[in-house]
Amino acid sequence: MCASYEARFNVREIVDLFSRIGAPLDVTGGLPNLAPVDEIRPTDTAPAVRVDADGRARLTKMRFGFPPPRPKAGPIVNFRSEGRGFGNGPRRGRCLVPVSGFYEFTGDRYPKTRWIFRDPVEPFLALAAVWRAGEGADAFSLLTAEPGPDVAPYHDRGVLPLPPDRWADWLFDRAPSEALLVPPPAGALVVEAAPRPPKSA
Repeated sequence: MCASYEARFNVREIVDLFSRIGAPLDVTGGLPNLAPVDEIRPTDTAPAVRVDADGRARLTKMRFGFPPPRPKAGPIVNFRSEGRGFGNGPRRGRCLVPVSGFYEFTGDRYPKTRWIFRDPVEPFLALAAVWRAGEGADAFSLLTAEPGPDVAPYHDRGVLPLPPDRWADWLFDRAPSEALLVPPPAGALVVEAAPRPPKSA
């Protein structure tokens, strides 16, 4: 499963690609300023795309991870997709999280080996996610399923990057969840080792 990801992309790339696939983003007021981030972690604020009450897709900043279900528990950053249906409503719904790569870890001892998965062609992936309204801030959680063949050697669960031609179907609730939330086929992702930079003295 994915507990952190990279967000290094140009906001114009996001706007252009969403426009090309038929889900243009409402950028009334100008493009948001998105600084590149090497690693988004749970409880960080990060951009996600969702459909607002007016029926328009927007890039919105939300917290990564639903609030803990009980005291001393961690935030819910991954949400199982199997056997569940997801639709849009006034206080919750479907969203997509743009990432330039997502991390998985292998090994039994610290520090574990870190790997990054990317799209082999496009500058970013769009991960299927769900969002909920919150009192302090809205939050999202990444959906997971059985891993595809590219992720299976590294983890027994995987996030769900959707192909661009299904982004609008997911965002606008045009197709049932089970038709969209399927692991990516072999070759949909490229992986490479991504060791953390050494800590400065």
